[in-house]
Amino acid sequence: NDIKINRRYEAYEDTSMVYSQQWEKAQKLAREHLFKSQTRQKKYYEVTTKITKYNIGDYVLLKAPPAAGKLINRWNRPFQISRSFSDINYEIQHTENKKLKSVVHTNRLKLYIPRKQETTKEEERLQNLPENVE
Repeated sequence: NDIKINRRYEAYEDTSMVYSQQWEKAQKLAREHLFKSQTRQKKYYEVTTKITKYNIGDYVLLKAPPAAGKLINRWNRPFQISRSFSDINYEIQHTENKKLKSVVHTNRLKLYIPRKQETTKEEERLQNLPENVE
C-alpha cells in the first residue's frame, strides 16, 4: 500500500469520451434543426413563387444586371426562346443574330408583348373618314 495510484489520468479518458459523445449529439441535433429549417424555407418558397412556363418560339425580355441610375431600363430587347432544358432553364437567342445564344433562368425572363403602333390624331381622323369623301 505504499504506492498510490493517481486517478487523474483515468478522469481525462472519461472526459474525452464524454466530450466526444456530447459532440456527436450536438452534431446530430444541428443536422436535424438544419433539415427542419430547410424544409420550412422550401415550403414558403413554393407557396410564394410562381414559375412562368414559356414555349419554344416565344419572345421574352431579359432582365439586365443592376446598374447605376434609377431611370435605366432593366429589361433588354426581345429574345426568342430556342430550347427548353427544364421548366426553369431556357436557351434564348438574339432576334437579329441567331448565333448569339445563352442559357438563362426563368426568374430573369418576362414575356414580351409588342406594343400597338401609335397613331396620331390626324391619322385617326383620316382613317375614320367615309370612303366617298375625297
